[in-house]
Amino acid sequence: MRSRTVANRMVLALAGTALLIIATVAARGAENQAVHAALGHVRRYAPGSLILAGCLALAASVVLLTAQIPRRAPRRLRLPAPGCHLDSRAVRRAVRTQCSTLPGVVRACCRLTGRGHTMSLAITLTLDGTAHPADLLAAVSDGVLPQVAALLTPRRLETRIRLHVQRPRPHRAS
Repeated sequence: MRSRTVANRMVLALAGTALLIIATVAARGAENQAVHAALGHVRRYAPGSLILAGCLALAASVVLLTAQIPRRAPRRLRLPAPGCHLDSRAVRRAVRTQCSTLPGVVRACCRLTGRGHTMSLAITLTLDGTAHPADLLAAVSDGVLPQVAALLTPRRLETRIRLHVQRPRPHRAS
């Protein structure tokens, strides 16, 4: 996982834990006299502060949740030459086509995300039972990925390759 994602999830977890603790303390406020007296003072001297704190916590959690959504690659990627663009769908299609021609690959999926100087390419390959995963991984990393990295030259390309082996299914007799 990227460090931004980890940081966002940690902040969300801490904010959620803090909100749960506050709600629990408020629910048990009648039992705990000190907390009940403190909440009474806050309500008396700053009546809107509890509502404001709740709204700020809600807004912060919504912002952090929306930051978790991966950003798709733009439809047209700029190339170093002036006026030249590359269609991101064509890049994905080329990766899928090259990966699906490898022996033992039943299905190939590709996802290109990111904007700016760093792009992420996630490749998922479904293999049949006769495929050799080490050979396929070497073929993809040595044959397919250098070509894609050359296409996206001004950008850095982070890749993730997942291999799934398809289980053999029993044949039904008719």
